[in-house]
Amino acid sequence: MLWEEGLPVQNRHFWQARFYDFNVYSNEKRFEKLRYMHRNSVKRGLVSSPELWPWSSFRAYMYAEPSENGAPDW
Repeated sequence: MLWEEGLPVQNRHFWQARFYDFNVYSNEKRFEKLRYMHRNSVKRGLVSSPELWPWSSFRAYMYAEPSENGAPDW
């Protein structure tokens, strides 16, 4: 169950309190978020380097390779 039974609709939250949307307004924040996304699979021990994670956009950003996972093709 995603939430307790009997809670009013306005008190039902899909996201946990530590998750929230965030508008990225600066290049500094953009790079911070990209670094987090690309390094997360390594930090969690799923792969030894970010380019090995098959669902990552790392290779598209780092090596300008075409992406098959929806990463922008700048």
